[in-house]
Amino acid sequence: MPPPNSALISYFNLFFISFLLNLMVSDTNCYAHQFLNKNKDKLSPQLRKWKDVTLIEMRGFLACILNMGINRKATIASYWSTFSSQSTPWFANMFSFHRFQHIFRFFHLVDSEKCAPPGELTYDPRIRFQPLPDHANNIFRHHYTPYEELSIDESLVGTKNRTCLMQYLPIKHHHRWGIKFWMLCDSVSNYSLGFFTYRGARSPEDKDNIAKCGLGYTVVMRLLKLGNYLQKGYHVFVDNFLMSVPLVKDLFKLGTYITGTVRRNRKYLPKTCKRKFGIGETLYCRSGPVLACAYREKKSQRGPVILLSSKATANSREVEIKRGNTVKLVKKQEVIHSYNKFMGGIDTSDMMLYAYLDERRTVRYWKKVAFNIIARMVLNSYILYKEHARGQGKLKSRLRFIVEIIEHLGGEWLQTKNASANDPRGPPGVRKLPDRRESRCCVCTSEGRKQRSRTICTRCSKGLHGDCYSKHKC
Repeated sequence: MPPPNSALISYFNLFFISFLLNLMVSDTNCYAHQFLNKNKDKLSPQLRKWKDVTLIEMRGFLACILNMGINRKATIASYWSTFSSQSTPWFANMFSFHRFQHIFRFFHLVDSEKCAPPGELTYDPRIRFQPLPDHANNIFRHHYTPYEELSIDESLVGTKNRTCLMQYLPIKHHHRWGIKFWMLCDSVSNYSLGFFTYRGARSPEDKDNIAKCGLGYTVVMRLLKLGNYLQKGYHVFVDNFLMSVPLVKDLFKLGTYITGTVRRNRKYLPKTCKRKFGIGETLYCRSGPVLACAYREKKSQRGPVILLSSKATANSREVEIKRGNTVKLVKKQEVIHSYNKFMGGIDTSDMMLYAYLDERRTVRYWKKVAFNIIARMVLNSYILYKEHARGQGKLKSRLRFIVEIIEHLGGEWLQTKNASANDPRGPPGVRKLPDRRESRCCVCTSEGRKQRSRTICTRCSKGLHGDCYSKHKC
């Protein structure tokens, strides 16, 4: 972890490592060349002048994407408007409109020629953005140890593009149509710990488990195994779609607690929980590690709310409820209080995400998913900063955090761009060595410590890591 008083860009660099940026650069350039070779006779004058993207330029491109989430406009062309009332000179200084459009158009994470087309047996609709979830799941758990309370819920990337990944969730207010992620989140800090794309109940990798144990059981187990969070005493909170009695018992055997609401038609629930309840009536039932709590709070509820837990006890506690300027003490069941307190981790994380996310329409649905994951990585970097720098003085707001990242990435690219304008050696940056060759990094290699790199400086051809580029001088 960086020192508490280090620059905010160091937290950004923890997630956007040189491996990920080099992947974006190489596959973007690869797709650009494939497109240009196939359409030689139909190219516009601007496309004929295409130059390969460099690592520093890709960081500048990400700065523009983040800045569009803060300064929202109707169209991408609006950011390059020359009207005095609509002008935003920063974007024009960073890129010309055509250059930004071309990078956005050719942005890729995989080699398109290696992807199976729709209709084939090996076709996977997630293949174009799958490198990002794979990287994010590895890096999220690498940098953060969560609190005891975790929550599992669904998150939707809103889109109406035609894809077999499309889901409809009428209870979601922000988006009802889109691509669904099943997410695991820290309920205290709202840090995203892991996620995977939902392909439907007939997804090949989970088909047998879903048929045997049910979708909710499979989702919870897969997410907890994804980050190796079993056998560690964590307490998971879920809603009634995921909860079942077998799930509570099996997680308890694996050293993990769970609390959540459950539907009345689930198997193995006590019959006494399904009878008519009076207003304010509470019923507790226990079977081994499983505690069931049924409670009807008000007249508008037709039946009781039923919760299952393997950690809560059949007790009540006094809770402060604020109504206007008055504070009232109310007795609440322990299981209901803990559920209300810790279940909203993912909803809060989504709320923070959408505050500075540019959700512009795009023909390629996978690009919207990719930029959503990139924004979530930036959000996690801010949460990591808050957790690590707590107690070191006044913390900076999330808006200030993003602005400083944009300033650093933008300044880095502008300095490189201006320096290379009149340099005969060509644009600075790093390039990948062919055939898995390696070279010693000229920055981080010291006596008795050889640090090998698969990339070299484009100007002096010395070995150089992407993360070391800002410290290198030719």
